[in-house]
Amino acid sequence: MKLRIKGKDNIFSYDTENDTINIGRSSDNDFVIPLDDFSRKHCQVTFKGNYAFIMDCGSKNGVAIDGKKIEPNRQYPIYANSQVILANLFEFILPDGTSIKDKIKIELALEEPKKR
Repeated sequence: MKLRIKGKDNIFSYDTENDTINIGRSSDNDFVIPLDDFSRKHCQVTFKGNYAFIMDCGSKNGVAIDGKKIEPNRQYPIYANSQVILANLFEFILPDGTSIKDKIKIELALEEPKKR
């Protein structure tokens, strides 16, 4: 899968097969973004099937989903059309085909009673 983070003047890409990706400024992260706006360990993204989650690792400039800053050290679902902002400036873009909304629609459809 390919992750992208874009800012006003920068686009960073990362290819991985891992289900958990640590993002930050420090070289011990999976996805290193060497900019002062990012904390050494900024956030963590986890993929579980079609589900995607993000956790702020206590970063200085935070993580926001659809305009709301998330609490540190809690996983939050990322939806296909969600706007995820890292460090107030950079947009996190889900890889193509990752969508919690699609998975939820399928599960809800299976739970609907059959018409007789």
